[in-house]
Amino acid sequence: MSTKRNVQKRIISVVLFLFMSAIPILLCMYFEKPSLNVSELIEKENINDMSLTIYYQHPYALMFYPISSVRDLMRRCDKKIVIHGSDLEEHIDLLKQISNDDLKPVMMKSSDLDLRVYYVLESKKNGKLFDVAMWGDDDDSIFVNGVEVKVNHIFYDVILPFIPKNEVEELENFIIHGRNLPDNS
Repeated sequence: MSTKRNVQKRIISVVLFLFMSAIPILLCMYFEKPSLNVSELIEKENINDMSLTIYYQHPYALMFYPISSVRDLMRRCDKKIVIHGSDLEEHIDLLKQISNDDLKPVMMKSSDLDLRVYYVLESKKNGKLFDVAMWGDDDDSIFVNGVEVKVNHIFYDVILPFIPKNEVEELENFIIHGRNLPDNS
């Protein structure tokens, strides 16, 4: 009888050990983190062959339902702004500041999206270099290359020079009152 009990204890111990060993592996899979070094990507490109396209939905536009996909935002956006070559070169240093350090995985993935801004940096040679979609259903998440990460001001700041001033003010007001960007300075 005690042999049977010892076997049961060993089986339970092995199962618990396997379960506890699997937790870090599962967490690494769940908290996916994209690899991104924009400066490195840009250095490999000819600036005249690059473009930054921004799709923007007015933050206070009345919606019957939130814009929940990049494709929907691209179809329904209020503004599409395309910046090429020399216009992009003026502000390329802002883009070069984006790195892996700015990407912090979220603990809880968003179930819904409320997209208002989407931008993509592309080159003629390599296509899409990276893209950013703002925001998840939580006030502190965005999507970088399709992976949900915590909001960081850098992803917002890089597009400010390209958005008309009056719309920047409306977007900032929306962020302050409806979206809480953490102060990462």
